[in-house]
Amino acid sequence: MKKVWGSAAMIIATILWGMAFSAQSRGMDYIDPLLFTSLRSLSGVAALIIVIMVLDLFRYRRLSVWGDAGTRDEKKELLRGGWWCGIVLAIASSAQQYGLKFELSAGKTGFLTALYIVIVPVLGIFFRRKTPLLLWSAVAVGIAGAYILCGGVDNIGKGEWCVILCAVIYSIHILVIDHYVANCDCVRLSCLQFIIASLVTGFTSLAIGESWQSDSIMASLPMWVYCGVGSSAVAFTLQMVSQKYLHPVTATLLMSLESVFAVLGGWLFLNEKLARHEQVGCIVIFIAVILAQLPVQKKGNGKHE
Repeated sequence: MKKVWGSAAMIIATILWGMAFSAQSRGMDYIDPLLFTSLRSLSGVAALIIVIMVLDLFRYRRLSVWGDAGTRDEKKELLRGGWWCGIVLAIASSAQQYGLKFELSAGKTGFLTALYIVIVPVLGIFFRRKTPLLLWSAVAVGIAGAYILCGGVDNIGKGEWCVILCAVIYSIHILVIDHYVANCDCVRLSCLQFIIASLVTGFTSLAIGESWQSDSIMASLPMWVYCGVGSSAVAFTLQMVSQKYLHPVTATLLMSLESVFAVLGGWLFLNEKLARHEQVGCIVIFIAVILAQLPVQKKGNGKHE
């Protein structure tokens, strides 16, 4: 049952992420990439502080910064997790936003970001994490689905390279979360990572001279608030919760649905059309997700996990 809830949480997160590509693309009409990333992260922090307060209230607990982290070591672990998750997230989000700045479509950005379905299991080898053959098969099907959805890549420009870099860094982000989430409060860890991401991207934006015009910031407010509250605060927290119960590769394949919803969001909100091969690619990725959810039989004892 925990795997079912974990899968449901991850699917909701992917819907929020996928639809956010359209908002991110529109946001680039008004403000620069690092400023957008900083503002969305800041609004995510505000939303998560409210979530933390509500959860503590319902649990009849005294509101505190640390939550369940009572000892000095637990507090240090939470701070380390927030720091590293935030640094990695800041780099990945900024690279993705620059891809959209270079006028990639929301759909194309979505499926290029989905390259992490290949990278996560490969990186997992270096962490001595076992990945069953069935999940490797699902990864292969997912790769094929992403390629069909793309229709092939003839020319790779600056925007494509930015989003490919984003996919690599997001893969690292998944593994960093997997390392810290078992011993940390998920919501507080998520809040800390967005504080770090907002500070890093905000100071970098000022350092490189991005424009901070109030009129442009207000004009783009609906886009970065949606991305901050829905795509950042809610979705990334759901990701952390779900990763407590799912194998990282299973979680990654579910997250690959982000590319499907990115295409659908582009079609609904940006008038980006779904070609036949894109529809086929969506179906193939769904098949990969179903394969990833099938029980894996352990050798020698007949048990399934």
